[in-house]
Amino acid sequence: MNDQLRAPKLAREGFDLWQSGRLAEAVPRYIEALKSADPDHYALPDYHGEFAAVLEALGNNAEAREQLELAAQVQRHLDGNDCSIGVTTARYFLADHLLRHGEPEQVLDVISPSLAVVPQSEWLLRLVQAQALHALSRTAEARWAAQRALEAAPSDQKRVEIRAGFEGTGLLGAGDA
Repeated sequence: MNDQLRAPKLAREGFDLWQSGRLAEAVPRYIEALKSADPDHYALPDYHGEFAAVLEALGNNAEAREQLELAAQVQRHLDGNDCSIGVTTARYFLADHLLRHGEPEQVLDVISPSLAVVPQSEWLLRLVQAQALHALSRTAEARWAAQRALEAAPSDQKRVEIRAGFEGTGLLGAGDA
């Protein structure tokens, strides 16, 4: 049942419990918030993403993945395109989860719709693409994606962070952007 006053209150309670380390208590709050939220509510993807973080912290990686997939799907539905900041960010978090849990092949599938339309946050998707390709030992493609991430980074600080993240991989040379 949709209850637009109840859903944000429950999600906020879940968030506060999560932040205070009371993960098990946060779970029922998020479940109820998700049941109460309107399917077109702007914050619904955030609720799914936060719940995923709680589930992953509890070691429920498969359930966390499901929540991240839902976050990306709902955000895509709400935004109506593959290149919005919300959609690319949701896909990034899903891709990052997949990468951390040994599924680099899935990463490429998740981010490809957004990369096909070259979004504003291309650098973020190229970053996770390079990591996935590197994990798959597709070195030449990984170098290309790492270089694109570096070139598209929105600031010098992000370029420093990207370079540091690839340190020791051999994907970026000393003369790269």
